[in-house]
Amino acid sequence: GGGTDPISMMMGQMGGMGGPMGGMMGPMGQMGPMGGPSQAAAPPQFDAIPSGTLVSLQNLKSAPERNGDRGVIRQYVSSTKRYVIQIEDSQDTMSVKALNLLQHVGVRIHNITSQTELNGKSGTIMAWSDANQRYNIYVKALAKVISLKIDNCILDKGTVVQIVGTSRDELNGKWGTITEWIRDGDKYNVQLSASQIIRVKMDALRV
Repeated sequence: GGGTDPISMMMGQMGGMGGPMGGMMGPMGQMGPMGGPSQAAAPPQFDAIPSGTLVSLQNLKSAPERNGDRGVIRQYVSSTKRYVIQIEDSQDTMSVKALNLLQHVGVRIHNITSQTELNGKSGTIMAWSDANQRYNIYVKALAKVISLKIDNCILDKGTVVQIVGTSRDELNGKWGTITEWIRDGDKYNVQLSASQIIRVKMDALRV
């Protein structure tokens, strides 16, 4: 318990969220009028993790020594379905698949019966355990990491998630963006494309 906030450390070392996000917002703010068809904005991508997202590398077979390394997404290359990651504390970049990333995204703790004082507190995903099917969540208010089941972690709106383990095989493996959490039934609305939003159980999504 106690110690330095690991999220602040990560953001500080990577230049802070203001770095990549500021870089994204700057040119947008300077665009002004659309300036004709050649300046048209690209359509939103609901199945791509946004640039600037903090991530850790995992399940790399070609470079196992990199597993656990942290970095920031700089770009998604749709033609290869890979992300360009700038590695923390270095000038190195890597091109990796989404399955080799764990996003350090925000959650809100929900429906814990043994320690009800945790409910409603905010945290950040730090790690995932396949063996226990649990996330390790850093809770800033407690200055410590706790292990929670998937359905005890409400993911923030706008988080890009992968669908896993549903009864609809055509959906499993797809990525989409959370638009809403539905308290009744503990489900999310997930937008897969401009024209498709589906409702999925909490435990059928991964980051």
